[in-house]
Formats: sequence, C-alpha cells, structure tokens
Amino acid sequence: MAEGSKPGKRPVKRVFIDADTGKQIKEQTVVTDAKDVATRVEVKNVQAEGEVGSKRTVAIALWVVALVFEALAVMSLMQSSPLYGKLPLFEPLVWMIVFLALDLVCVIIAGQLWKKANRIDPPSEKNAAEFFIKSQLGAILSIIAFLPFVIIALTDKNADKRTKIIAVAVAVVAMLVGGGTSADFNPVSAEDLEAMQQNAIELGDGTVYWTEHGTVYHLNPNCHHITNSNTIYSGDAAAAYERGLSRPCKDCARADGSETIKAMAEAGTVTEGGGDAAEGAASGTEDAASQDDAA
Repeated sequence: MAEGSKPGKRPVKRVFIDADTGKQIKEQTVVTDAKDVATRVEVKNVQAEGEVGSKRTVAIALWVVALVFEALAVMSLMQSSPLYGKLPLFEPLVWMIVFLALDLVCVIIAGQLWKKANRIDPPSEKNAAEFFIKSQLGAILSIIAFLPFVIIALTDKNADKRTKIIAVAVAVVAMLVGGGTSADFNPVSAEDLEAMQQNAIELGDGTVYWTEHGTVYHLNPNCHHITNSNTIYSGDAAAAYERGLSRPCKDCARADGSETIKAMAEAGTVTEGGGDAAEGAASGTEDAASQDDAA
C-alpha cells in the first residue's frame, strides 16, 4: 500500500427481505419485459384483494361486537334493565367499566385492520364524501361505539351522581382513545397508489425498496442512500404504502438502477441468499436511517 493512502471502506454485507413473507430473498429477480411486469402486478393485485377482504370482514365483525359490549354497558348502568344487578362477581358499576373496556379493545383492533386494508386498497378521491367516510370509518364507528352510552348516562334519571360521573368519564376517555387510534391522519387515495405503482413500473420492474427506519421508498436497490443499510425490504407499491411510505427517494426515482444488483452480487457486495436475515442488521441501522431520511 502506498504511503499516505487510506484503506478502502469495506462493502456492507446486505440482505434483502421480502416484505410480504418476512423471509430473506434467495435470488433477486429483475423483470424487464413489460408483459411480465404487468402479469406480476396483476397477480399481486389478486392476492391483495383476498387480504383486504379478510381484514375488512374481521374489522366489521369486531365493530358489531363492540356495539354489543356498548349495549351490555348500558344495561349494566340502567337500573330498569333486566341485566342490572344480575351478573355475578362484581357490582353493576364494575361490569359497566369492563364492558366499556372490551368495547374499546374491539374498536382499536377493528380500526387498525381497516386502516391496513385501506393502505392496500384505498378509496378513490373522485367522490369526496365517500373518500372521507371510507378513510375515517374507524373513527366514525368509534364515536358510535361510545357516544350513545354517554347520552344515555347523562339522561338516566335513576343513576346517582357518582355513577354518572364515572360512566361518562370512562366512556369519553375510551371514545377519544378509540377515535384517535382509528383515525387516519394521512389517508391514501386510489389515485395516489396507482400513480406510485405506475412510477415503479416505468422506472424499474414494479418493485420498491425501503429500510426499517426510512421514511421514503426507493426504486433502485443500490441507491446511495441505502447502500450502508444491512437489511433492505422489498415489495410492491401497496406494501410500501401499507407501511406509510408514500414519498419516493428523489435520487433513485430519476433513473433505473435495478440491473445493478446483479453486478454487485457478483462482486460480493450484496447477499442474495443464505444465512440469517437478522445477522448484522443492527450495525449501520442508524446510519442508514439518517441517509434514507435525507433522500
């Protein structure tokens, strides 16, 4: 080594993880034929439809169960109901709080499932009212799951002041928590997702890449912002959107670099398969995240 020269930086050993399966990709396949790309996107869309349907079905079922718990909470509050004082173990006030808590659990889980489904299959912005309702359905149903109880508690003439205060306080807090966790503060539209998918297909093979702590997605797996990241996640546009990544990296969005991965693999700077996907993931994470954010 010549005097004064500095040793070259050792290439980071990277692994690629399929975002859908969570497994390490053994071979990074680059599709360049337009027909093959369209076919792969169509297959992914069909798979996504089934996933969306199951998430929304479970969410609706949980909302129905939440309304049942709300009704039980009302019956535990009202002295005129046939259920009042009939349940064992606890006094009616305790049962009321238990039912409201179960109501909240159902609302939160349902809201998260609905938001995840909307990331995969978002509503269209063409109809503003429909877009708002579908995007914020979780928050709307959170209000429905608690507001009627609050009104009944406030207007119940048989309930004593202490019971009313506790009932209203618990229900209002639950409604705020449920609504806050179920509201979508950055709703995705079908038009946004379609544009993102088209962009990924035009500049690459339909696959996008991101890091664990990144805030943007990349069209080039070898974008300089993520070359120091040990673990790269890959998937389609919907998978990135599901994780809240809706903004592309400005650098790699300008040019297709998908073919470069093969050359890097041959040079030994990219791991395409084998080994533990978690190995080495901790080192370089913060550096990769900061570079990713800078994009």
